[in-house]
Amino acid sequence: MGRKMAPSRGDVDMRYVILVGHDEKGGKNMSPEEHSALFAAYQKYHSDLSKAGVLLGGDALQATAKASRISAEGGKRKVVDGPFSESKEIIGGYFVIQVNTEQEAREWAGRCPAAHLGSWSYAELREVEEIPT
Repeated sequence: MGRKMAPSRGDVDMRYVILVGHDEKGGKNMSPEEHSALFAAYQKYHSDLSKAGVLLGGDALQATAKASRISAEGGKRKVVDGPFSESKEIIGGYFVIQVNTEQEAREWAGRCPAAHLGSWSYAELREVEEIPT
């Protein structure tokens, strides 16, 4: 997935993030052909979002084996390197879209390949909350 900015639509003011979540082990049993088909489905979805002028950005994320979690404990920074065995569901990617209505955002999220893979995968839709500056 690449980064492309949506053209200005003037009347658009609602941004949403579509989080692509899944059980990291869920896709391990897929054949190479199934992986290729899934990758092609994500490429098409990305292209469809871009062509519709609603895509602000989106990328796949590396596996948790390459991740780090940073938190604070007792006033000290704590860094834990992945993989995170206690995690059952992880975020594997995201799309940021800009649309006119929540219904339009739901329709786009419903077209995400993650929403069609069964119980080990999902697309979560969250509206972006603007932070005043």
